[in-house]
Amino acid sequence: MFRQVLVVGFALCLLACTSVPKPAWTAVDLPAELSESSGLLCIGDEFISFNDSGGLPLLYRINADGRIQQQLELSVKNIDWEAITSDGQFLYLADAGNNAGKRSSLLIYKVPLDWRLLSQPYQPVTLEISLPRQGELKAYQHDLDFEALVYQQGALWLISKSWASQKPALYRLDPSLKFQALGKALPLQSPDFLVTDASFNNSTEHWWLVGYTDPRKAIWAYLTNSGFQAQIARYDKEFQLLEVQTLPTPGQVEGLCIDQHQQIWISEEAGKQKPARLIKTGLSSR
Repeated sequence: MFRQVLVVGFALCLLACTSVPKPAWTAVDLPAELSESSGLLCIGDEFISFNDSGGLPLLYRINADGRIQQQLELSVKNIDWEAITSDGQFLYLADAGNNAGKRSSLLIYKVPLDWRLLSQPYQPVTLEISLPRQGELKAYQHDLDFEALVYQQGALWLISKSWASQKPALYRLDPSLKFQALGKALPLQSPDFLVTDASFNNSTEHWWLVGYTDPRKAIWAYLTNSGFQAQIARYDKEFQLLEVQTLPTPGQVEGLCIDQHQQIWISEEAGKQKPARLIKTGLSSR
């Protein structure tokens, strides 16, 4: 009898005590040239990234080890580059950061995906998006700041960071128009974090958004020097929120993309005591 109890107890322990395997999380340091990596695009087995406000007007093609393979200089100013997406033929680079609330328009640069025959500095096609007039905006207290851009079904989708309302909104843009107004917002159920990048999985028709908890709501993180609270959210094709997960990194996550194997990658800016990083989260977008 004692032996039977022991066997049963051992079997139960195997079921209850064995930890569930966690997704493989691997990170590599990015070079100093990409210390403020602010957006990420998966292209085959490589990635494209860039620095944000005030950085050099350079696009970097990097491999999975974080090494720079190629770079492209653009003949435009980097006011506040924040997001990048592709239609499979062209890149769309969003100069759309507006934390201070002083911009009257946003810029999106259209660049060929293949850089091999491009002369540098390359002059991209420019799309200009005028912002609605809302009087004088206070820094970090408005909803006209944008750090996420997604190409999907012939349209560009710009997603607000929404410092004021804490509710991100989608704006549909026409990639064929050089001049257009921002238009009407489509509301999103709030994931309870500030959105810094997004991607769309064509196979599952799911949207993925990444960002971090508003620092004003997580002041403890700064008082204890523990960093940011990185988050990721998944929405269905109707923009209904399906799930939100906390990512195991205190870094400032700014980039998100889905590779050809449906794996989710993120990038984060350098911190005070650590370099910028390219991270394979181990999460599948299937």
